[in-house]
Amino acid sequence: MAAALGLLAFWSTARADFWSGFRGQGLSQTDLENLPLTWSEEEGIAWRVPLAGFGQSSPVVWGDRVFVTSTGGEQKEDLFVEAFAVSTGERLWQKRFPSSAPVKKVSRMISQGAPTPVVDGEALYVFFESGDLFSLTHGGDLRWSRQLTEEFGEFEGRHGVGSSLVKVPGALVLLLEHDGPSYLLSMDRATGQDLWKQDREPRISWSTPLYLESKGQLVISSNGILEGRRVRDGRQVWWMEGIKGNTVASPSSDGSLVVIGSSSPKQSLAIRLEAEEEEAGYAFAWRAESVTSSFASPLINRETVYYINRAGTLQAQRLADGTQRWEHRLPDSCWASPLAAGERLYFFCKDGTGVVMDADPAQPTVLQVNTLPLEDKVIVYGFAVAPERFLVRTGRELFGIGPAL
Repeated sequence: MAAALGLLAFWSTARADFWSGFRGQGLSQTDLENLPLTWSEEEGIAWRVPLAGFGQSSPVVWGDRVFVTSTGGEQKEDLFVEAFAVSTGERLWQKRFPSSAPVKKVSRMISQGAPTPVVDGEALYVFFESGDLFSLTHGGDLRWSRQLTEEFGEFEGRHGVGSSLVKVPGALVLLLEHDGPSYLLSMDRATGQDLWKQDREPRISWSTPLYLESKGQLVISSNGILEGRRVRDGRQVWWMEGIKGNTVASPSSDGSLVVIGSSSPKQSLAIRLEAEEEEAGYAFAWRAESVTSSFASPLINRETVYYINRAGTLQAQRLADGTQRWEHRLPDSCWASPLAAGERLYFFCKDGTGVVMDADPAQPTVLQVNTLPLEDKVIVYGFAVAPERFLVRTGRELFGIGPAL
């Protein structure tokens, strides 16, 4: 009884929205302290649980609940949503929904349960590449649902859908860009009904928009274009074209500079927003000469921008002008974006290696190299953060890293 009361006090006194969407609040930053430094197969892993299906989304956390999505079946005909206790790994509930648009064949080259959910104090919101969108209570009861492929047309593209939901005041925003009818959609969180919809030219992209609260803008970096749109109606305020390779990494910002990553050389760049208002335009700031960004989004911390390329090279650039401070080779590349947490930087490599570095940007100082007990070719896709805990997900498992609580 005393242990249960202690856990209740622990979770109730801490912030509830530890990691409520893609990259947390969209920037891969956390102010939570006492996050794990060391873990391995022998120590530091509090629990490990199998998932109902296979997925590439990141977990999201609210209070002592972590929510995860996945898909199953030969045609991804099963859509799974699960909730676990952050403290113990206990499965609290599991829901299965039939897919409204099963695929012809499951392939490692096509996304599978890739979009990351969003959670707030009222509900959980999950989206799948089938076009199915659900809102559930924290207890797993269905609030509302939509089938976007039936409403707006089937998705067309060789590698599926990867863009995640974005939480803005009172609404959800979703960017869907593919070879067919593409659009930016804003929906009321309470009802799921459209607030506005902006049709877009067909282009293939897997990046997720960034919401800048101070500007009232959505920043989109997507296959040839960087643009700002007003949150309240989706109207384009500013744009920059002629960019190559910016199809996967999502933008980052310190509130003034917006930084994007690209898989093409000399295409990772920064622009400066000109005013604290939704009509603010931009000015070009800099273009990095030597960096590329493959899967992970760039991280801004302490006047430095961190990029990770396809080979696993971590490249630290000065935020002021984009020039390079240093390079450091990680054990592997990263699907998950890096994390800044106080005095540390965390890098969750695809092969299960977790590298912890000092946040001082003067030089690359490795504090710890950790490992997860993974089988060959199993990939770490994403993570979430809670007090004293990382929630790390592979395709079919979820790990609770940290002390037993």
